[in-house]
Amino acid sequence: MKLLSYGLDHRMEPRLAFSLNGQVIDVMRASLWMKEHRQAIDYLSLPSSMSLALQDWGRSFSLLKQLKEAFESLDAGSLSIFDRPVALPENEVAFFAPIPDPPSLRFFQALTSPSASGFNFGNTQTLFGQGQAQPYPGLTTQGELAVILAGNRDGTDLKIAGYSIVNNWVDVQVSDAESDGNSGHSRGIATSMGPYLVTADDVEAHKLGHGFSLDMQIRVNGNVAGEGRFRDMAISFPDMIRQASKTRVQAGDIICSGSPVLLSNSPCPETGDLIEVEIQVLGCLANRVQSSGL
Repeated sequence: MKLLSYGLDHRMEPRLAFSLNGQVIDVMRASLWMKEHRQAIDYLSLPSSMSLALQDWGRSFSLLKQLKEAFESLDAGSLSIFDRPVALPENEVAFFAPIPDPPSLRFFQALTSPSASGFNFGNTQTLFGQGQAQPYPGLTTQGELAVILAGNRDGTDLKIAGYSIVNNWVDVQVSDAESDGNSGHSRGIATSMGPYLVTADDVEAHKLGHGFSLDMQIRVNGNVAGEGRFRDMAISFPDMIRQASKTRVQAGDIICSGSPVLLSNSPCPETGDLIEVEIQVLGCLANRVQSSGL
């Protein structure tokens, strides 16, 4: 199942939805429609945001799966509730990062560091979604695989809710003593993420050792600029979560794998360039570099 956070524009409060046949199905409106037309009231307890869903994941995930299955036999694009559409085409909505307000963002280097020990914290204030402009020219693209954690409201029973694509925008000119020995690399200045949170059950079949039989392609203005695979991870995501637990870990936290493409081989796009990071099963994350004008 593909979950997402969306709005009609980026000034709106992000709403929880799932993707189905190219449509964004709004969870709250779908739940109201099921009550009015199918007399199903259980869905009304579903949360309106990804953050709240991750804090009660056991119950939310089960209901979300049932709701999606109910809509698989419906023409969602033709449905409305209280004069509001239940679904909108994906190309008509504004995507936020799947979890727009994560408590923390951590970067490991599980594909380029032999030990993969240690991590860096990223900046949750510069987290962009699918299609959002990245306003910091001069940063190098690092395509990564990420997990989003779920758990109880009290921070217990942590588990992987799902996976997403990350573009970690790296400034190679800024010294960063905390970057696991990679002197001169500043990671996590800005991060793009999405388009979806693909739930863990849809990715399990692709596990291979510590990693996954998933290939990645990076394109700049439609031209292939980098390729890699995630099968050669030095440590697994559960190992990363255990290492991260030396600090507080909670529902909504994002943990990134690092990139299978060496930083020296990664593209450094210019203003106006469209960067696409595509990973099998997870989709394609696209962002255009745009000058901030500062």
